[in-house]
Amino acid sequence: MAPPVSNPMLPSIDWRTAASCSRAFIRGGPRMSPEGALDVVADLHRHARTATELVADYTGLTPAVEAPIDVVDRVRWSHVNIAGLRRLLHQLGAAETDADPARQMGAAAKVTGVQAGAVLAFLSSRVLGQFETFSTDSGRLLFVAPNIVEVERRLRLPSREFRLWIAVHESAHLMQFTAVPWMRDHFHGLIRTFFDAAEPEESSASQFGRAVRRALSAARDEPASEDDMAGVDVMEAMTSPEQREAIAGIQALMTLLEGHAESVMDGVGRGHIEHVALLRRRFDRRRAHPGTLQRFLRQLLGLDAKMRQYAAGRRFVDHVVAEHGVTGFSRVWDSPQHLPTEAEIEHPETWIARVLDAPTATIGHG
Repeated sequence: MAPPVSNPMLPSIDWRTAASCSRAFIRGGPRMSPEGALDVVADLHRHARTATELVADYTGLTPAVEAPIDVVDRVRWSHVNIAGLRRLLHQLGAAETDADPARQMGAAAKVTGVQAGAVLAFLSSRVLGQFETFSTDSGRLLFVAPNIVEVERRLRLPSREFRLWIAVHESAHLMQFTAVPWMRDHFHGLIRTFFDAAEPEESSASQFGRAVRRALSAARDEPASEDDMAGVDVMEAMTSPEQREAIAGIQALMTLLEGHAESVMDGVGRGHIEHVALLRRRFDRRRAHPGTLQRFLRQLLGLDAKMRQYAAGRRFVDHVVAEHGVTGFSRVWDSPQHLPTEAEIEHPETWIARVLDAPTATIGHG
């Protein structure tokens, strides 16, 4: 494979600083005995295997590649995401600035490393699971064991049912990226378009800051912060038209994927998890009522926007499934042209008219 073409608009990051800062900032998880921790790890692996089978039966999707399943702690989760982000940026043309341990990093690279490490340290205590798409060719399914235990204890949830329910959500993401043959390349292509379309005359500081935030957001399957995404005037001033088009595509895709996973976890749960209504009620209450500090950090990192993604995407999926069943909704996986736009997610009947009610002969496949 030819080496990537160098892209000077990509940020320079001191990855060693990012890793050491994330490790230093990460707080400890809930107390568990060694035997209890091993039991949690084994239980999550078992539920992941079960969930994959249940999701395949429910959605009709069959993985084309086998992705590894890892149960990790907070430090390991952070380091996997650092590895994925580093690999992604290298593939996009970023220089490997710290490939030589003896080389002195510039101040900007170190500052970005601190920023990346701090963001990942915070997220490491919030993320329950993730399908991480960048660090390996197949992607990998991650479960953050201490966070799952912490939530089930705080919300007084039946442990084994909650673990299966979370595993179903993450297995839905696994299916999206391993059973839909074009999904991974399409997602990565949108990210590449964003970076390739950066305006050369833009100040390196502003480009650098936004690039890191958006790259981190993509790497953790989340949208960028509201300050970067919501305001039309800000968008006009800070991005090119090509970048705005890529951002809209990423937003619509992430909303669909998150909404689909939410719909699947309850669709599967109704048939296989006795207390799924209790799980949903208490879990949604946790999302809706963060503390003051959590609320500030969620807004800063764009996590409030992610909560809206869950709701908007879920409404779209549930509407289509209610009218046309899971089989009808599954037409969305036929090609990138079948993905809903942001407007169609808000008005699913327009997607139904364009895709499901259109003559079969006129529908393209990618």
